[in-house]
Formats: sequence, C-alpha cells, structure tokens
Amino acid sequence: MNIWMVTREYAGVAEAGGVKNVSCSLSETLVFLGHRVTVFIPMYGCTDISSLEDYCARCKKSITVAACNGLHKVSFSRGMLNGVEIVLVKNECFSSKKAVYTYTKAEEGENSSHRHGSGHLDSLLMNTIFQKAVVEYGLIGKNDSPPDIVHCQDAATAMVPTFIDFERSQSPKAKKVYGETKCLVTIHNAGPGYHHEFHSLDEAAWYTGLPHSILVHGLNGSCVEPFLLAEKTSCLTTVSPQYAEEILSDQTDTAGLSRVFKERGSKIIGITNGIDISKYAPTDSKTSLLPYRYNPETGDLAGKYRCRDFLLEKYACEKAVDCGGIKDIETYGYLKEDSERKLVYIAYHGRVVWQKGITVLTEAADRILEKNLPVRFIFIGQGQPELERELLRVALKYEGRCIYFHGYDRFLSRLCMASADLAIFPSYFEPCGLEDLIAQIFGTIPVAHATGGLCKIIDEETGFLYKKNSPEELESILIPLIEIKSRAGADVFSKMISHTASNVRKKFSWKQVTKSRYIPLYESLIEKK
Repeated sequence: MNIWMVTREYAGVAEAGGVKNVSCSLSETLVFLGHRVTVFIPMYGCTDISSLEDYCARCKKSITVAACNGLHKVSFSRGMLNGVEIVLVKNECFSSKKAVYTYTKAEEGENSSHRHGSGHLDSLLMNTIFQKAVVEYGLIGKNDSPPDIVHCQDAATAMVPTFIDFERSQSPKAKKVYGETKCLVTIHNAGPGYHHEFHSLDEAAWYTGLPHSILVHGLNGSCVEPFLLAEKTSCLTTVSPQYAEEILSDQTDTAGLSRVFKERGSKIIGITNGIDISKYAPTDSKTSLLPYRYNPETGDLAGKYRCRDFLLEKYACEKAVDCGGIKDIETYGYLKEDSERKLVYIAYHGRVVWQKGITVLTEAADRILEKNLPVRFIFIGQGQPELERELLRVALKYEGRCIYFHGYDRFLSRLCMASADLAIFPSYFEPCGLEDLIAQIFGTIPVAHATGGLCKIIDEETGFLYKKNSPEELESILIPLIEIKSRAGADVFSKMISHTASNVRKKFSWKQVTKSRYIPLYESLIEKK
C-alpha cells in the first residue's frame, strides 16, 4: 500500500505531544512491514532536519494556496528518515514559529501578545494552508503513485479528507489522482481546547474557501468542527477502545461533539496505540538514554536502583546546581539522601495541564507528605502556570522529600520515571496514555485513574486503578502501597514488575498493533467501493 501520513508533529523532526510518537512509530512500522509511507509535516522554525537523508530543499515546484481571501506561497522539501519519506511543507507562517502549537518564552519576549504557553494566534490559518497544500501536492506534475490511504492525525489535519472530496468534485485531475483514495482521521484528544474549530460558518468559509453546503455538516452549535466534517468523508478512529466508547456514550467532556456523534449514530473505531519498545528498553543504554542497564522482564533491577542513585547524586540532591547543567530545566526542592533504601519513590511526568489531574496529584501528595511516611515525590513537566505553581508549592513546602523539575528534557524525564517505584496518572480523561507503558517498560508500577486508555492497565496485575478521581481516593490507594513497599523491601513487587514489562512487549508493540489492527483496517477501506 501507498500511505500518506498527515501530521503537525513527528518524533525526531518536530515534537510536541503524544501525536509525534504515534505518527513516527506507525509510519516506521508500516515501512518495516513492506509498505510505502510519506509523511507530511510543516517546516517550523524549530524543525530538526539533521537526521534526514537524501535531503532535497525543493522537491516540487512552489504553489499558491488560497486561504482567508488571499494567496499564500508554499514550497516543499523532502528527505528520508528510517525508510519513511518526509515531505516538509514550507510557508512563513510555519517557519516563524519556534514550537509546534504554542509560543515560547523567547517569542513572548519578542512580542508580548505571543504569551508563553498559549496557542498560536494564527493556528487556523496554519492548519488551512498546511492541509490544502498536502492535497495540492498530489496534483503537482505527474503523480505515478496516488495514495491508497491518507491517514490524518488529530483535529489540526482532520479537514484533509474534506478538501480531497471537494477537489474530486471540482477537478478531473483530482478525481483521477484521488479517485480511489480512502481517508482515516484519528482522534487523539476530543477534549475542550483540542478541536481546532471555526467559530461560525462564515469564519470557516473565509479560512477554507469551502461552501456553506459542505461546512454545515461540521456544525456543533454555531462552531464548525473538523472532526464532524471528517465523519462524512473518512473513517474515524481513536486511540483506545475505551475512549471510543466514552466519546460515543458522552462519558467524557468533548464540548458537544459526543452529542452530535450520538445523534448521527456515528462509528468510531478504537485502536490502542502501541509503543516502540526498542526506543525505551532499559537493556540498551544507547536508546533508553539511561546511565545503567537492567532488565525488568527477567527481574534484574540492580541497574534501576543505580539509576536512582545517579539521579539523587547528580540532579536531585541539595548540592545539585542548575540541575546538573541540563538546559531548560529549573529545579525546585530537593531529595535527601536515602542511605537505608527503605523509601518509596513516586513520580509524575507529563504535561502540567488540567486534563492530567494535577490538583488531584498535588493535594494527595500534600496529604501523604504531611504524614511523614517513608516516601519521596518526583515531579517533572511544564504547562499551565497556575498548575506549575502548585507543583512548585509542594516541592518547596516539603524540601528534602519532594522535587519539581520544571521544563522538559528527554533524558531527565526517562531517568525520573526509571528511578521511581510507582508512577501516578490521575488524569480526568486520557484518550490512550503512553507514559503508563513507558513506566512499565522501566519497571515502574503505574497507579492510574480508571479512564480512557489508562484502562489498558489491569488492576492489581499490571498496575493499580482507582475509580473516583479525588485526592482522598488517590491517597487511599497510595498509602497501603507505600507501607507494604517500605516494610517488605525492594522485591515485594518484583513479580508484578516482570509481568507488566513482558505484557507490554506481547500486547502493545507497534508491530503487533499495526499487523493486527491498522493494516486490516486499511485493507478493508481499500476494498470498499
């Protein structure tokens, strides 16, 4: 099959959230299994092309794309990365951005209206230019190999199928190129703030140039939703069966999307994301980035605890200065020396946003730390300033027993997760979840709110789940685990650790997910006339 992957982010090229991992790992696995994959992604100011092979700065002639009653020049570059063709869509609205979705501190310094952490003011224009450019790419020159499948990742790319369908109805060439093409749109997050919606039919028409007769299918109240438009022209998937059920039954906050899907009798296929285990396996320090090797699957955890000692000595102790020289990381609080090894280490790594249940985390940590239990908390992440301040507050209140690494660094994030005994995931909703799988690969037991994709954790077998997402409930599940672990020692959860790591390999590798779910789905769509 010839597959086009359309995404706003891609691991190793331009990174932001979990979409980068899905786009990259699924593409590379499809290539490994013998399929041709072309990834389309904007060329941002932060894009890293250093790993691209056979790079061509201009691979097709430039075009102009209509948006907002104006014309916008677009050019294309290409290169290869691990067998995947990467096509970079170039326009000034992308190249002027220093991050994929939000403004950076540097951009706020240059323009006070570009508030650090807030979404790009011209995001709808960026989405429109990018998506229309992808469709036009297939119409430039002679196209000997039209795509069998166009797979679009999340709302920022969800209108590609609508543009393809419109072009097919208007242009004989588009009908020839895309006549047999089938489209998928994967919903990574249907929560409020992730829809990339237009605020009215007129606004949608102004941005896209599409007639009201098409855009009306995307109405959710007065807004025009890309996911709703995609439902008419493509197959909808999401990143876990449980999240698909929650969306269709209105069990999760989707800002009205669930209601419309329910009224239409829509179908959403849930496919749990895989994970590229080779990129995290602690048996290989080169790819895991961890300073010491170990193997949770065989019960060899000596290296895990050496990683913890390394974290404590170099980055988390009171004497550590500027987080050991890691840029973009600010440290608040510290961890005292653990000479007797009877302490229980609990980690949170992820975005610091409401969805992730940060207030549940901080209030539960506050309650537990007040009791002077044998526990240490490690927080690492960044996001909403008011929630960052809550993590900072706890870290400073309980100096010596809690630390907050503010920012993101891949090495430090992995080191924190590998160093912990337990990893907390108190998300109010979670479409799939990747960090819980990473934790299990690292031999760290997940404790999670039973929602969405976190339900792939099997309670008391591959981790621990709790139903009511409150500080009291989280505290009540953590305290017995802390007491058991501190009394019984390091080996008390060794069988669970070994089982969870093996379970991830057997059930959640991208090779397994791609062979058993995605390829059969692609093939079934191609067979439909």
